[in-house]
Amino acid sequence: MKILFVGETWNGSSARSLRDALSELPGVEIEDIGEDHYVPRASTFAMRAIYKLLRPLQRRELQVEILRTLESASSEVLMAYKGSAIGADTIALARQRGVVTVNVFPDCSPHAHGQALKRAVGEYDLVISTKPYHPTNWSSIYGYNNRCVFVPHGFEPKVHYWKELPQEQDLDITMVATWREQYGRTLRDLAASLGDHGEYRVAIAGHGWHQHRSEFPEHWQFPGAIHGRAYTEFARRGKIVIAPLHVENLVGGVHQPGDVDTNRTYQLAAAGCFMLHRRSEYLASVYDEATEVPMWSNVTELASLVRHYLPRESERRGMALAAQQRAVPMYSIQSRSKQIIEFVAGLLGDKGHD
Repeated sequence: MKILFVGETWNGSSARSLRDALSELPGVEIEDIGEDHYVPRASTFAMRAIYKLLRPLQRRELQVEILRTLESASSEVLMAYKGSAIGADTIALARQRGVVTVNVFPDCSPHAHGQALKRAVGEYDLVISTKPYHPTNWSSIYGYNNRCVFVPHGFEPKVHYWKELPQEQDLDITMVATWREQYGRTLRDLAASLGDHGEYRVAIAGHGWHQHRSEFPEHWQFPGAIHGRAYTEFARRGKIVIAPLHVENLVGGVHQPGDVDTNRTYQLAAAGCFMLHRRSEYLASVYDEATEVPMWSNVTELASLVRHYLPRESERRGMALAAQQRAVPMYSIQSRSKQIIEFVAGLLGDKGHD
């Protein structure tokens, strides 16, 4: 099976992890294009403004490279990880050439990232979603007629797996997540519920938190964005790691389903972290709440769990080990990649490919 894979390439990205896992499978040949090489991100306002002007040219250049590589590599499959910069016209042209098109979609809603992606997602022969509710609601909520199947997120062993549980832990609570208003509200309420005036050593990593630094206790730490192996190294410093969910998903003024799990759900377990995870019905099928991963539905419950488990090192370590044993290797990206290839192989068979 010859696949042209298009996705981001930075170390620790889910796209890169999946690409590497697929390349290790027998009978799979991978050509790849780094989407971020053609449509880069910018951190400053000036560069964002410049890139916005260049975006149509960048997308056009990416399209040309995709179509050129499909032909030169004789690829049977075009697989995009989310495909934010790939337009519907590119997918249509690939399908006209007899190429099977697949989108691995990792987010809550394909409507939440602009009209171009919203249209493009409906053009793929197959969407492989990381959300268990997408296949059932693919037509009724999102309005698509193409096929959608479910394969969960997975952890990357080279990045997230640690053989031993953490030893020295200099922080009481850690969390790694990009700023969202609901995450900020949760942590503000947690600080108030704990009455934290310096008793708890807390560090929150991720994009966007510095702008809201004044909303939190002065002694809390905000080291910024952390990627790759450093991400789990930081998380392991916490005796407790908070795992939130983006459950308030408003798209164009319409409420759509939110997260029921995230990459963190599997990565933190593989890293040997003891986590307190936001509860979801789906999560109950992933971990045992009583013996592996305690769960919370509101800040009052979260604060109660923090108070209970913080002084109980033996319980924390026992549950962290049990969660890790559950996750490794079952929830790895290697296991997920095998599921993905099974779906793709079935699609190729249906279309008469060898």
